[in-house]
Amino acid sequence: MRQYFHYILIRTDANIPDLNRYGCKDEGKEKYINVKIFLDSLKVNPRLLICVNIIVMSLESIINSRIGIGIILGIAKSMKPATGYRLADRVADWISSHKDSRMVRAVRANLWIVTGEKLTKEELDDIVRENFRKTARNLFDLYHNLYNYQAILDRVKLSPRLVEILEERKEKNQGTLLLAPHLSNFDFAGRAMALHGYKVQALSYPQPRPSYQWQNRLRRDIGINITPMSTESMRLAKTHLREGGIVITGLERPLPQTNYYPHFFGYPAPLPVSYVRMALQTNAAILLVACVGSPEENYTLECSGPVMMKTFDNATDEIERNAETVLKLAEPFIREHPTQWAMTYPLWPFALEKMP
Repeated sequence: MRQYFHYILIRTDANIPDLNRYGCKDEGKEKYINVKIFLDSLKVNPRLLICVNIIVMSLESIINSRIGIGIILGIAKSMKPATGYRLADRVADWISSHKDSRMVRAVRANLWIVTGEKLTKEELDDIVRENFRKTARNLFDLYHNLYNYQAILDRVKLSPRLVEILEERKEKNQGTLLLAPHLSNFDFAGRAMALHGYKVQALSYPQPRPSYQWQNRLRRDIGINITPMSTESMRLAKTHLREGGIVITGLERPLPQTNYYPHFFGYPAPLPVSYVRMALQTNAAILLVACVGSPEENYTLECSGPVMMKTFDNATDEIERNAETVLKLAEPFIREHPTQWAMTYPLWPFALEKMP
């Protein structure tokens, strides 16, 4: 892929209007915009980016591209927090203003559902903008403090309830399956758990792209046993649970194909359910864990009580009803903190058409 010094690569499906005002270079399948013009539009000093070759493809692609993560690492480490937060806010505002982009539409639809389908267009605009700001600030926090272990321990608190439950289950050699919604700075909280000495196997999204492979390497560096979902990693997770270990996985990233549609916030959604059979087969308890941010830019890892999966005569009912039990535990956390819910994939496609 060609790289241009001081140019930004834009996804061809980003649906960003008026590219020409950013000094667009159109190369057929790839479009590039001038970094300086882009930063001037955000009122950001280009020198903050130091001397790097920049390829940025929107917030989704910053999160999902290997080069984008490298850019964040370089920038975040060199910035003071106040400056980093200002830049995060401005970039987030720019992204959220492009309401026709696939990612922004997904966030709008998701937030419209979880807030009760009552928000006006203007109210939805405000909550989406704040959502992107928090996501951008969380990314800055994560990469600015990636190897500052004392800062991670100082800023992430494990709730006393979580510590008590995990210690009790460890003493009894009982496996625990942690399910985590994409709430607040969940990666930051995961690093805190590792620093507190918890030996966790994390089941991540299968067949990770290069960016996720790099993210997974950063997680391994701190002691998290990150394993993309596969037949082998699921086998290892079951063994770990039977031996009294801890396994964690994401709760609500939608699947492209599935036979199961448990209800979430009142509507069926194509969500992961493999944890149900894993818990049943290993007799592990499920614990819903949620990272919640505070106005002071600190975080708390909260949890539900342990939940045991139940058997049903009907296989589909067994999967969906148990999954709904877990999803119900997540709903209050997301409903109370919608601007902290970092879910950029549409869970309910119908909402894309119904939202204001």
